Amino acid sequence: MKEALIFDFGEGKDFGRWSIVNDGVMGGLSQSQAKLSADALLFEGRVSLENNGGFVSLRSPYGKYDLSSYSYCEVRFKSDTKRKFEILIEKDLPFYLPKYRAKFGAESQEWVTVTIPLKDFEISRMGSTLQQGIDPQRLKDIQRIGFILADKQEGSFHLWIDYLKFF
Repeated sequence: MKEALIFDFGEGKDFGRWSIVNDGVMGGLSQSQAKLSADALLFEGRVSLENNGGFVSLRSPYGKYDLSSYSYCEVRFKSDTKRKFEILIEKDLPFYLPKYRAKFGAESQEWVTVTIPLKDFEISRMGSTLQQGIDPQRLKDIQRIGFILADKQEGSFHLWIDYLKFF
C-alpha cells in the first residue's frame, strides 16, 4: 500500500512553497494571503466581484503528484464563514483546461475534519461543472493541488488549514 501524501501546515513543517493565485490574473480585485502559525496555515482575504473578479486561491508548487493509487482526500480545518471552499486538483496548467474539485466548509472555531472520496470530485472548467465523478486513473500526472474560494460572493474570509492528506 502506498504511503499517504500529506501536506502538513505550520511553522517548521516541510509542506513546500505554496503560492497565492487570485482573480487579478484576469483583472479582478480580490486579495488574499497565507501566513504560517505554529500548527496551521491561515489563508485569509477578501473576495471582490469588481472587474469580473470573484476568486482567491492557494496552490502547491508545480510538481508531479501521482494520486491514482489513493481513494480519499482529507482536510482538517476551521473557518469563520459558512462559505464553501474547494480542494482543487490540476492535471493541466493552462487555466482554461478542466480541473478537478470538491467542496468543503463549515463555520467552526473548533477543528473539523472532512474526508472526500476522490471518485466524488467533479470535473470543472472555469467554475462550471462538466461532469460529476472522475476516473482515478486520471489522477496519475497531477501538476498542482490547492484550495480555492470561488462562490461568487463578496466578502472577507479566514480559513485555517492544519493538513491536507491523500490516502
